[in-house]
Amino acid sequence: MKSKALKIRTRGWREAKIAYLILIPFFVYIAFWNLLPLILGVLLGFAEYNALSPPTWVGLRNYHRFFYSGVYLPLLWRQVWIGALCLGVNTVLSFAVALALNTNARGRGFFRASFYVPAVAAVSVTTAVFVSLLAPFGGGFNRFLTSVDMDPIIWHHSQFWMVFWIVVYFVWRAIGPASIIWLGGLQGIDPSLYEAAKVDGANFRQRVRYITLPGLRFVAAFIILTGIIGAMQMFDIILFLTAGNPFGRTDVLMFRIYRYGAVTFNLGMAGAAGTILGIVTMFFAVLYFYHMRRREEKENA
Repeated sequence: MKSKALKIRTRGWREAKIAYLILIPFFVYIAFWNLLPLILGVLLGFAEYNALSPPTWVGLRNYHRFFYSGVYLPLLWRQVWIGALCLGVNTVLSFAVALALNTNARGRGFFRASFYVPAVAAVSVTTAVFVSLLAPFGGGFNRFLTSVDMDPIIWHHSQFWMVFWIVVYFVWRAIGPASIIWLGGLQGIDPSLYEAAKVDGANFRQRVRYITLPGLRFVAAFIILTGIIGAMQMFDIILFLTAGNPFGRTDVLMFRIYRYGAVTFNLGMAGAAGTILGIVTMFFAVLYFYHMRRREEKENA
């Protein structure tokens, strides 16, 4: 009996070693492309470095400049509220799309794929189309307005309209993956629950409130947590669509970090700002996770 248990344990260790050997290249890849840049970025936050001369240790000077210069906190706040707006609209609309796609109608595969297509399209190409549509003279949107006897709008001179189009573009790209995840969660709910609710006289809104939403609690947590990270890293939309205009009113912290790191080579300030943005992102993610955990504990109490 002991010999058989020893053989099973030995085989388990052998299989575990093989698994670790298979995973080692993946861990090395993650460490090289993710962990190493993260450590270097944190260290650069304590230095002045322009990629031409050796870095100079300056301690907390970059962080002091971040909080007291009056330049970076508005950028961080703009990153937060624009990101929250994009995330909120995308979460609600993607859930509505998933409800609409959760049918057995003919052609449902085509519609599900069509919602996902924007997610795989190149950002540089699709934003170029949006920019051409937003052109003040001859742009598609202004031509439509003039066709219905309305005055054309100079979109790039209005913070409201540029934020509006940022949200539109963000949702257009992100609604597909989010709706597919919602759809997977919807199809995992036991259909007998809906049948029992119908027998009891529950209408569509009541079924969504008392069956669908509680059943998608963990799916919602995944979508919102990943959405927080994506929204706080948003800069490519700003880069190609608005470039921070009008007059810097759509400039966000991530876009400023990109410019410091890749354009002006102020790598020390880029490292400090990136570290702070990462901490803020983790704070919001942990806060939401804590909220979900407390809510689950109250429901199970």
